[in-house]
Amino acid sequence: MSAPHATGALALVMERFPYLNNEQALQVLLTTATQLDGSVTQAPTTSVGWGVANLERAMRGPGQLLGTFDANLGAGLTDTWSNNISDQALIQRQAEDTAEQASWRQTLISKGWQNGVASTASQQDQADYATGTARATAAAQRQYQGSLIKSGAGRLILDGANTYRGETLVNGGVLSVNGSLVSAVQVNAGGTLGGNGQIGGLTARSGGVVAPGNSIGTLQVNGNVLLEPGSTYAVELSPTASDRIVATGSATVSGANMTLALLDNTPVALNSAPIQSVVGRQYNVLQAANGINGQFGSVTSNYAFLGGRLDYAATGVALNIEQTAAFNSVAQTPNQAAVATAAEQLGAGNAVYENLLLTQNPASARDSFQQLSGEIYPAIGSVLINDSRQIRDAVGERLGASVFGSEGNTAAQDNVWIKALGAWGKTDSRDDTAGYTTSLGGLLAGVDGNVADDTRLGVVAGYSDSSLSMGSGTHSRASVDSYHLGAYVGHEIGALRLTLGGAHSWHRIDAQRDVQVGGAAGKQKTKHNAQSTQVFTEAAYRIRLQPATLEPFANLAYVHLNTDSFTEKGDAAALSAGSDNRDAVLSTLGLRALKTIAITELQKVDLSGSLGWQHNLSNTDSEQHLAFASAGNSFNTQSVSMDRDAAAVGARASLALGRDARINLDYNGLLGTRDKTHGVGLSLDWQF
Repeated sequence: MSAPHATGALALVMERFPYLNNEQALQVLLTTATQLDGSVTQAPTTSVGWGVANLERAMRGPGQLLGTFDANLGAGLTDTWSNNISDQALIQRQAEDTAEQASWRQTLISKGWQNGVASTASQQDQADYATGTARATAAAQRQYQGSLIKSGAGRLILDGANTYRGETLVNGGVLSVNGSLVSAVQVNAGGTLGGNGQIGGLTARSGGVVAPGNSIGTLQVNGNVLLEPGSTYAVELSPTASDRIVATGSATVSGANMTLALLDNTPVALNSAPIQSVVGRQYNVLQAANGINGQFGSVTSNYAFLGGRLDYAATGVALNIEQTAAFNSVAQTPNQAAVATAAEQLGAGNAVYENLLLTQNPASARDSFQQLSGEIYPAIGSVLINDSRQIRDAVGERLGASVFGSEGNTAAQDNVWIKALGAWGKTDSRDDTAGYTTSLGGLLAGVDGNVADDTRLGVVAGYSDSSLSMGSGTHSRASVDSYHLGAYVGHEIGALRLTLGGAHSWHRIDAQRDVQVGGAAGKQKTKHNAQSTQVFTEAAYRIRLQPATLEPFANLAYVHLNTDSFTEKGDAAALSAGSDNRDAVLSTLGLRALKTIAITELQKVDLSGSLGWQHNLSNTDSEQHLAFASAGNSFNTQSVSMDRDAAAVGARASLALGRDARINLDYNGLLGTRDKTHGVGLSLDWQF
């Protein structure tokens, strides 16, 4: 090769292999050269050396190793050498050196130089002796086998049929053998051996990793396998196949670790048909024709619930994939434990089960359980029971002091009234259940009139729209359209006022849960009905004082809620529920204060305020029995329980717009330990 051509070709080789030094790049250029007839150069000759540079071959990596070759690929680098790499030139050099040294030994004998050359020998003999001795020393130190060291964090792929005879060391990164190696491979700490090819032997030292295949594959070993303590056999598997090591010799396992990983960690779509599971599968992961010696020290995986058990035979090791922990073993709340138990009963192949099985840590599993639990449904029941007070409060205002007259005002004979409602609330979370926020808007209208001087009778109807948004990672929300119809009566006996009322409401519930299980997302929706019925009564006694009228009161309400059965539309995470009934008995003791203030001689405003203690006399638990719609047993889900006690706060201002109309503005609040709800109302009364 002439210098200008060699220099230009070398520059291209160095550009192609930026991780090689000058000497290595030159070795690639030389060992891929060809003769003038196009044949591959096996060794340099005295006439033409290595021959003509062949850049096409050079781009595929070295053709021979002329000693120890350190391929140092940095992090993020991947390269493929596809030439058949030999050490033929070293073999020829060894033969030449062997012949030369045999001739030199004969010269030593014939010249009598076995013990050195005499000081009286001729200058020529002394020069010949020095040269021969130097060449013998050099030959004794010469390496006649090519060797490969893979270092650096990058990946090197060998695709050729490689016949170099020296050792192959993997000191860092990944060496993937997809072709073949005559050489035995030693994997040291920080290195990984992979590929689907053949190697001459395998030794994995402490910290070394053997990971057959480029995904799932088989590594053939034409010799023995030694997996030393601290080494790792990384097995990748799918429902139908796994990595394997197949050796023609023996396999000695001295407490090495086996790790498990799935080929496809992609979450199973929640709307997919039942899939083939890895649970219950057995894989032949190590086979040695001359026998298995020793055992693995451990089998580990990156999954919270998935692991393996090894069975040992004379010439093979089988890996059995099993669920190693119950789903509910990582649960920290009753809801999590309940849904975890139900999800496990779905069994292998179910998308929910499979995604939970592949959860990589307990915290992620608990997040999935929380989202699967459906705790929004008992929360909806609590909200509907709490919202029932809007009708009771509206009726109480109609039959209260402002209707029968306060501070000398008298009630009209007949009235039509309409009230706009607005409310918002927040329920704090507990350690084991999610909190939520609510809002309500609506309109109530009624007609009432005196059927006697001391008795008033009325009817009420209306519509309200409630919404609920649940937090703490449940990704659930609901809206409820409600239609109300009720009747009420009030009777006065002197300063004592007695009221009685009842109402029935029809609720249309539209709920949605955005569920994510192990990375798989799905939407679950339902539209179903509920009905609530309530009966309520109050006794109040008016005490006229200066400067205001006081009215201690006590009331009692019974609310019955019936929720129809439903089945969510969605995927494997969809839930179903049978019909559900809940009852609440609520009592309130309190005091109202009423005051009329004259704005002008003809204009007055009635002001009132109230403070009470509401006590829940019934079970405050908020729970419902749910089940996965696809299969499995039911489980009990809880939401935040209702407050046992709460402060009931109210304020109202009423202003006459003329002889026949009045406008009213009110506030009502229910302030408990966990539940806090605030409401406002604007109403108009017309008398006729």
